[in-house]
Amino acid sequence: MKKQLRIKWKYLALVAFTIIVLTYLPSWAKDAELVYKQAVKVQQLLKTTTTSIGQPIDYSKIKQSEVTALKVEIPPGKETGWHKHPFPGYGHILQGVLTLEIEGDRKLILESGSTFVEVVNTLHNGKNLGKEPVNLIVFFTGEAGEAITIPTNKKE
Repeated sequence: MKKQLRIKWKYLALVAFTIIVLTYLPSWAKDAELVYKQAVKVQQLLKTTTTSIGQPIDYSKIKQSEVTALKVEIPPGKETGWHKHPFPGYGHILQGVLTLEIEGDRKLILESGSTFVEVVNTLHNGKNLGKEPVNLIVFFTGEAGEAITIPTNKKE
């Protein structure tokens, strides 16, 4: 009889434990998810509808989309040379200070941590006037099979 009572209590305890676990498991899982989400940090670096000089960003002429990601390093005292981009590009300066000369005698200074939108169909030249390399990441949303950079030998 004692043995049957022990088995009954163990069975009841197991059933009670199972009910508790099934009742609270979703909330425990949700708490774990919240901890994970809180550990992940998101910082918006840029949200815009225009380039760095106010040109509207327009994707309507692209037939076959293609994304290109580039890591660019410009050594001290060097420059990219005058060029233009027919498609929107988005950059982030990882290190150094980039001086961006833009046709029409405009100039932008982009320091480490700066996020920017490349000018479109506008001649420009990136210069590193500092003593450390300029490192940046650039993404272009262009058209498959088309050049994302068009160099020129001189400022037009």
